[in-house]
Amino acid sequence: MKISLVLGALVLVGVTAAISWWLGINHERRREQANIEMVLAMWDGVINRADPDAVMKYIDEDYIQHNPNVRQGREGVLELISLIRNPPPAMIPPGKKTLKKAIAQGDYVVVIWTQPQPDPHNPGETYSGEAFDMFRIADGKVVEHWDDTRKALTPWRR
Repeated sequence: MKISLVLGALVLVGVTAAISWWLGINHERRREQANIEMVLAMWDGVINRADPDAVMKYIDEDYIQHNPNVRQGREGVLELISLIRNPPPAMIPPGKKTLKKAIAQGDYVVVIWTQPQPDPHNPGETYSGEAFDMFRIADGKVVEHWDDTRKALTPWRR
């Protein structure tokens, strides 16, 4: 009888641990999916539509920008979308970014995209370049951004 009680207790502990682990994994997956959906909505509003309201909705005021061509904070993103909407005469606007994949791990979301790039070997032609952006999410806002951009000859600033 004592052995069956011990075995029963062990089974109960094991089942409880398995359920707790499974619920934790599912909670994390749901959070990551919500982060992906938020970043995709932000991408559409900020990058595709250059909408100042989307910047206010999705970008944290103290946004940390690791792209050296864009100013820090939400104001830097507002300045960037102003340039997207009304490029200065000397600025050649970049081609449209087409999203290929979005993945998340915890509070980080990576989007992979393609974009027509000027072909340095064939002036006037383009090729399909692939790149990424990574965002950190906190409290339902984008708080930090990384990408593979290096300093441009002319930064994306006024």
